[in-house]
Amino acid sequence: MNSPVSRIGVYGWGVVAPGAKDIDSFKALLGGATTALAPSLRLELGSGLFAVGEPDFSFDDYASWIKDRLGEPYVLRLQRKMGDNVKFAVGATIQALRTQPGIEQAIKELDEDCHVYVGSGVGDLKVSYKAAHSLDRAKRVWNQFWAERGSALRRYRAEGKLPEGEPPPLDPEPLLIDSEARFEALSSWNEYWAARSDELRAFCTRYADIEKLAIQNTDDESGHLAAIRARARAHRALADEIGCPPPPWTAVDADLIWNIQNSPAAQITMLLDIHGPAWAPVGACSTFGVALACGREAILRGEAKMAICGTTDPRPDSALAAAFHGARLIPGTGEVNHPFMALRGTHMSGGSCMWIVGDASYCEARGMVPLAYLEAVALSSDAEHIITPSKSGPKRAMARAFKEAGVTPNDVAIVDLHATGTPGDLNELMLVDDFISDETLITARKGQLGHGMANSGGWELTALALSLSTGTVLPTGIAGEYLHPRVTRKTQVVTAARKVSGNVGVKLMLGIGGITACVVLRGANR
Repeated sequence: MNSPVSRIGVYGWGVVAPGAKDIDSFKALLGGATTALAPSLRLELGSGLFAVGEPDFSFDDYASWIKDRLGEPYVLRLQRKMGDNVKFAVGATIQALRTQPGIEQAIKELDEDCHVYVGSGVGDLKVSYKAAHSLDRAKRVWNQFWAERGSALRRYRAEGKLPEGEPPPLDPEPLLIDSEARFEALSSWNEYWAARSDELRAFCTRYADIEKLAIQNTDDESGHLAAIRARARAHRALADEIGCPPPPWTAVDADLIWNIQNSPAAQITMLLDIHGPAWAPVGACSTFGVALACGREAILRGEAKMAICGTTDPRPDSALAAAFHGARLIPGTGEVNHPFMALRGTHMSGGSCMWIVGDASYCEARGMVPLAYLEAVALSSDAEHIITPSKSGPKRAMARAFKEAGVTPNDVAIVDLHATGTPGDLNELMLVDDFISDETLITARKGQLGHGMANSGGWELTALALSLSTGTVLPTGIAGEYLHPRVTRKTQVVTAARKVSGNVGVKLMLGIGGITACVVLRGANR
């Protein structure tokens, strides 16, 4: 039976963030009180109306590390098949493994006693969009081919005879050429007639017959591969015979499958050749806290000795930015809006944040030096509103986290808020009032790093840990003279760097849908 775990420490970390490709540049960015956000020049975002945070990342920085362990073909496969979410997470994990000697070897020795939890706020949107666009383009060409080739449309044109059932949609012919209305009408028109094409049904029957033949005689792997090749040749021959375009179901790259939500976690287990549970916890903007909770609980239960926990999200996406703007959460001014100031909204950003946590007794007996101690992680739901947090929901998480960590408001040196630069900032200040003292410093960093979706909690928690370790709170870039008139505790809101005497920090993460994560950290070096 495993011995009880008395404490969980943080022993490695890595970040991919706007303006910061690693921990050193991350600390320098924050220490300079600057912002990594800049206006997007994308036409669909008004060429400057929306400030975003593009992650500083090059996969080449990690290629040699991967090549040394798994060879050049593996590097090329990651480059070709994996989207940004996997690459960002792999890069941040490699950084975490480089934090100090002994971590990588300990994880490999633990094998299935090391778990991996890597979540995402929105998934790899670019890969999903590419698949959707490929399918849409192929479908339009496909439908046009079979509509024009089909006897149903020929009969209608020659005899005016309509198929039974639903009548056809608007005929696009009278509409203005190259107009959006004609394009949409033509797509609906072709889809209607293709669906009634006897010739298309005959093609599909022959296609299915090929599929049935191709799966025979597959007793071993070589036979299976030969069957796949034979099937592909027969399908090509059928298409050549008919003269049809490639079917839509062949137009989507399989990369869509390789980049689903659990792929970053799975790839990390492959890189390290470990076999413990690996999956993707998802809690919107609280995902980093949810991932830490998963790792921490697994260690406390004795199911793991170490866990790799973190988040990854894509580069700023135009559709997502538009949706957030539609929800009045992102300002279209072209300027950076810091928390607690104009309350106009937040800014999209992408990247990754990865932590390696472990049983302190186990890790430190092997010479690992803690970066911080993870004293508590508590989760709750608002059960009230999909965006605006209630007071009771987050307070439940905070109360449980404080109880588990054995701390009181007087112990809290720093509290870092979710603070998105919206009116919700004022609500946050009120809901944490019972959990901090008059001496507690308040930080918020989305004006520096943007809203990294799932990543923000991790970036901000890392900044909190760095502040605790040095005894100096890193500046936030917030202009104190422009704080909103309704902001209370003005003297506690951190703007420039400030000394801090305590070594306990609290991080609040508030996710869309109402999920809250509250993390209590204790500095390790003071």
